[in-house]
Amino acid sequence: MSENTRPKTLAAATASAWDAFVIVVGMLKGGTGKTTSAWFIALYHAVVLDLPTLLLDADATSQSAYDWFKVAQAAGFEIPANLVITRYPFDDIAEYISAKRAEFGAIVVDVGGGSTRIFHEAVTEANLLLVPVAPTKIERRKLVATFDEAERAAARNEHGVIAHVVMVKADDRTSLPSRAKDQLLEPAAGEGIGPDRDEAFPLAETTIHSWVHYMEAFGEIPTELSEYANLMKELTEA
Repeated sequence: MSENTRPKTLAAATASAWDAFVIVVGMLKGGTGKTTSAWFIALYHAVVLDLPTLLLDADATSQSAYDWFKVAQAAGFEIPANLVITRYPFDDIAEYISAKRAEFGAIVVDVGGGSTRIFHEAVTEANLLLVPVAPTKIERRKLVATFDEAERAAARNEHGVIAHVVMVKADDRTSLPSRAKDQLLEPAAGEGIGPDRDEAFPLAETTIHSWVHYMEAFGEIPTELSEYANLMKELTEA
């Protein structure tokens, strides 16, 4: 799994009858901002790029992405016409994603931290793996295990998956984001990736901040997508 190889562009991915660009948002830890990231990324593809988009809740524990949809629907928010939200928290998720590729231009998968098996299977079908992490020590503890499992899944992946860590919940009024970035890019012995656990994590340049906008977004259909738009442009445009 090479973090240096850019994925094919969305235009190429959808040049003929749909062959979805699959983005897995996951980490082997709960509470890292996966669901919020998955929703904003799905809205970017559905609204900004106008692609038929599937937001797939694969969290076997909480299914917050699907709950978000139901709450928004009940509150009267208009769901974008080309955005489909569904649940599939099962071990055969790779087969499910593969079957849905021809129906959508983009598939965004929210994978919870409670099932290593579902995470592994989802990554086998991914074009892009995004690992959200907040700038705290406890949030970073599962990064090595997450990338170890992603490497195992990548060995079975036929789509050229790449992986990126995305800094979320960043408050630039503190030193935490800059310190966390330094530790991800220059990890201490045993805390990095690669054979000797000393290589840098593939950290995206775009940072997602700890805006109230994100904290209060659950159950709504947000329209301010700029940070996630910048993130996706960074990671998918050659």
